Amino acid sequence: MNVEELKLELKKIFGEVIFNKEFNKYAITIKNLDVNLIPWCMKVKNEEILAIPTKRDVIIFIKKIGSSNRCIIIKIVNGEFKEIHLGNHRYYDKLRNKLGIKKGSRNC
Repeated sequence: MNVEELKLELKKIFGEVIFNKEFNKYAITIKNLDVNLIPWCMKVKNEEILAIPTKRDVIIFIKKIGSSNRCIIIKIVNGEFKEIHLGNHRYYDKLRNKLGIKKGSRNC
């Protein structure tokens, strides 16, 4: 599955979402995203995965992919999924700090 097909699949699951600027780079380098990510996203959409609690009005889901990459899905409280991020651990740490998620919180 190429990057555009992956994005199309994710939009089918979540509706119109924004992808971070590094999404394509990581989608190309991470193997088996269609096998690892799509089923997980379906579970997120179907409320089968617990979200990470935050101090803000957003709901966060995080999936560890391989040893150092993460997928972060941000859901606005009104029920709409808005953002999907793919990135390395450094990007993940920066975004996690920006969102106010405690360092020890994980939902991988």
